[in-house]
Amino acid sequence: MMACRRILAPSFARRSMSALAGSGLDGASTVCSPSLVVFDKDGTLIDFNLMWGGWVESVAWKMEMTTRRPVREKFFDAMGYDWVGRAIRSKGALCCTPMGELYQIAHKVMVDEGMSVGDANTALDKVWHLPDPVETSRPLGDITGLFLTIKKMGMKIAICTADNRDATVQTMHHLGVSHLVDALSCGDDQLPAKPAAEQVWTLCHKLGVDPHNTIMVGDTSTDMRMGLNAGCGLSVGILGGASSLDDLAREADVLIPSLTKLPKILFQYSRQSAAAASTHASSASAHVNSASSSSQHPQHQ
Repeated sequence: MMACRRILAPSFARRSMSALAGSGLDGASTVCSPSLVVFDKDGTLIDFNLMWGGWVESVAWKMEMTTRRPVREKFFDAMGYDWVGRAIRSKGALCCTPMGELYQIAHKVMVDEGMSVGDANTALDKVWHLPDPVETSRPLGDITGLFLTIKKMGMKIAICTADNRDATVQTMHHLGVSHLVDALSCGDDQLPAKPAAEQVWTLCHKLGVDPHNTIMVGDTSTDMRMGLNAGCGLSVGILGGASSLDDLAREADVLIPSLTKLPKILFQYSRQSAAAASTHASSASAHVNSASSSSQHPQHQ
């Protein structure tokens, strides 16, 4: 059952005033034409816990063994990882923080435990590693089939992730969808991190699509907030990822239980957008005809 917090329709009340001012448009004159779907990666396309849960536990144990200090649980807490339940905490650092910043978090844990900056650097360099982008990438459904369906609908596809670009490229190859992805925005691209809008704006600029014609799909409230900040026409939240239901519901336009429901959402949204465009065009035409008639038949004083 699809859960909707807002009516599934091309609403533009959510778009920021700055985005409107920058585009020279207003909500009354803008009609959405969905042209781009931006996907988060971890927790949306692939299993979040399999990749990042195993990674954070591995790094934590190695940190404690190398330093001989009780840093493991402090590292878990700093990363937002529930090691008892073996689950990612909603809005924790693991959800949407670039790898470079995760390294700094681990470094701070060591320094706070009494290590010098130099010793912390040395110890962390011995244990720090990236998750395997292939072995730990378990797809959450038929990603190839989904992407092919989106392409048949005439939409472009982009990936927006906090993970590094090289790892993301490897994962896309592993999933067999590299040829279907039009653009990537990654955590080491030197852009402001989620939920800042710049990553979506960069993708839109590269692909020649306006933000209001873009649909954001993700599993965290941070993804949904990024969609809002960027002025995306619709933000779709996927349940079962790194965010709790309550956190995701507060930010998403639409909630769906899995990716299998996404094509229906895209179809409905595209159809309603087309209907709105037709109504808008008819209204504009009627207004022009009325104005033309008035000019041809001026009132006599």
